[in-house]
Amino acid sequence: MNSRTRVLLQSVAAVFAGGSVGSLIRISLSKLQAPDASWPWMTLLINLTGSFILGCLLEYLATTGEDIGARRIWRLGLGTGVIGGYTTYSTFILETDTRITGHAVALALGYLVISVVVGLFCAGLGISAGERLGNRRNARAASLPAAQSVAQTIGASTPTVDATAHGADDGPNATGSAGNGSASNDNVSSGNAGNSGAPDAGHAAARADAQKGGRS
Repeated sequence: MNSRTRVLLQSVAAVFAGGSVGSLIRISLSKLQAPDASWPWMTLLINLTGSFILGCLLEYLATTGEDIGARRIWRLGLGTGVIGGYTTYSTFILETDTRITGHAVALALGYLVISVVVGLFCAGLGISAGERLGNRRNARAASLPAAQSVAQTIGASTPTVDATAHGADDGPNATGSAGNGSASNDNVSSGNAGNSGAPDAGHAAARADAQKGGRS
C-alpha cells in the first residue's frame, strides 16, 4: 500500500467516524423538538451553532499551520465529519418546503432568511474567534524559544556568580594565611639571630680563659 492510498483510507475513515458521531448528536437533539412544531427552532439552533463551530475550526487550523498530515485528518474528521453530520441542509429544506405547501409561506420565508443570514453571521463570528485563538497560540509558541534562551542565559551566568562569591569568601582566609606566613618568617629570622649570637659569646669566653692561663 503506497502513501497516497494510506492517506486516502485514513481520510475516508475520519470522515465516516466523525459523520457518525455528528449525526447521532443531531438526531438526539432533534427529538427535543415536537414533530408538529410550527417553528423548527431546534434545526435552526443546530445549523447556527454548526456554522459558528465550523468557521472557528477551519480558521484556527488555517492560522496555525498547513493543511497536511495529521492536521488534514483532524480537519476532515471534525469539520467534514462531525460538523457535516451535525448540521443538516436536507432537513432545513424539507421543513421550509413543508411550511410552504402547508400555506405558511410567511413562516417559511422567515425561516429561510433567518437560517441563511444569521448562519452567515455566525460563521463570520466563528472565523473571527478562530483567528484570535490561532494568533494567540502562535504568539505563545513564538515566546517559548525566547523564554528558553533567557533561562539558558541565566543558567550559564550562575557559575560565574558563584565563583566570584567563593573568591570573595576566600579573600580573608588568604590574607590570614599570608599574615601567618609572615609571622612564621619573623619567628624563624629571630631564632636564627639568637642562635648565631650564642656561638660568638662562647668563643669570647674561651679566649678569656686562655689568656688567664697564659699569665699564670
